[in-house]
Amino acid sequence: MEQKVEEYLDIFHQMNQQLKWTDDRTLMMAASVYAVHGAGFDVDRYVNLCEHIKEESGFFSHLKSNVRFSVAAVLDVKFEDPEAAFVRFSEAYDKLIDVGFKRSPFTYLAALVLLQTDQVDAERARLVYDSMKSEHPFITTNDDYPLAVLLAERDGDIDTLMDEIEHIYRTLNSHGFWKGNNLQFLSHILSLDETHRPEERINQTLLVYDELKRIGMKPKGMHYPEVGMLALMKQPQQEVPHIQTVKDSLDREKHLKWHKDVNYKLAVQLVLSEELAMMETGLFTSMEVVMQAQQVALMAGVAGAAAASGGE
Repeated sequence: MEQKVEEYLDIFHQMNQQLKWTDDRTLMMAASVYAVHGAGFDVDRYVNLCEHIKEESGFFSHLKSNVRFSVAAVLDVKFEDPEAAFVRFSEAYDKLIDVGFKRSPFTYLAALVLLQTDQVDAERARLVYDSMKSEHPFITTNDDYPLAVLLAERDGDIDTLMDEIEHIYRTLNSHGFWKGNNLQFLSHILSLDETHRPEERINQTLLVYDELKRIGMKPKGMHYPEVGMLALMKQPQQEVPHIQTVKDSLDREKHLKWHKDVNYKLAVQLVLSEELAMMETGLFTSMEVVMQAQQVALMAGVAGAAAASGGE
């Protein structure tokens, strides 16, 4: 684990040297893509890919913003020819727009999901999203697009799936989890596991939450997705002390110490990456997308804050 943290920090510092005007949080999340996958990193290749995406994107495209740093990292890690993959990625994005998804940073992440699987139909993904929206019209927004595409992979009736998700949502709320988009996201994550009954997943989530709270890492609402990812592991309570160690290490770093909430998310991702390699393929892919969704959510927030303050 110590080696993985060192690898992550090395990648971050290389990015920071080349892209020093970019928000640290954006580079923190982009660097985590490489560290989680244990992928080789070439900073010049990465920077050139980011620039290629920017040049090939329309004037008003969200890919002109910080989101391109995450998209570039995923394309670089997942494809031998990331520039060719970007063309197919753009086509997947257009498919989602054609069926009614709105243009947003999260639509690009949904396109990454679509790009990596042949089993998802864009129309079915739209039906899943519409069903999510009908259950929670005020908290379901475009940041739920990636999970809608993922959930569309599940076989069976969409209404039955939504009933299961709603049961998880209401039960966790009755145990003290706050209502809202973070809890909905957590409920969606738990529904990705088709091998355990909903009650088993709920109980595992409560155990993870209690263990994090016991050691002084009580999750905020923004950390609910991390609780969900941990709950899908075989022995999540054993991972919690490692997460605390990694977070403490990141909190001590000069560029990272101001972003403790991000370090919380990264600590979970780095620790889980060791176990993810041993998971079944379907769930592994799902967890990757959940991590990517967290990255894009953060980058979208960073871009929005910059725009509000008159920045890029």
